[in-house]
Amino acid sequence: MTASEFELFLKGYERDLYSFCRYLAMDVHSANDLYQETVLHAFEKAAHIDVSQTPKSYLFAIAVGKWKNMSRKVRRRMAIAPETPLEDAVWATDGSGPESSAEERELKSAIQKCLSGMKDRFRIPMLLFYYDDFRIETVAELCGVPVGTVKSRLHKGRALLKKALEKEGFGL
Repeated sequence: MTASEFELFLKGYERDLYSFCRYLAMDVHSANDLYQETVLHAFEKAAHIDVSQTPKSYLFAIAVGKWKNMSRKVRRRMAIAPETPLEDAVWATDGSGPESSAEERELKSAIQKCLSGMKDRFRIPMLLFYYDDFRIETVAELCGVPVGTVKSRLHKGRALLKKALEKEGFGL
């Protein structure tokens, strides 16, 4: 695959991939780094991408692997020299009125906060399944676990999210 072919290939998935990176990283700067690392790695492995299969899954699997590596590095660095995290960005919405828009932003911010507090083994399947609309079988393949494990992690993740949101004052 040439550079121009890869660029055309990436055009179809760049928005979804960047959105997924934003959900994983929960920080604009880290998401940008993760996206760039993922695209660079995919470009290096462009010869292995089979567009007749599921290339979106392949790109997301690269992103998950890169995210795990980045997370390990951050944990090691934080153990050596802790630093304060940047503030989370507030998501913009297209609500019908100021009250509903504010409530929606508040709920999304609370969900983002709750998701960021979850362990990756629950958060990643939830993001893939609910935000990126992957089938359970695809999520299992991307995470490298059996389908039953994905189902149980989704169930546990929903319970953890519900409990955390109730703790934040959102009755669901």
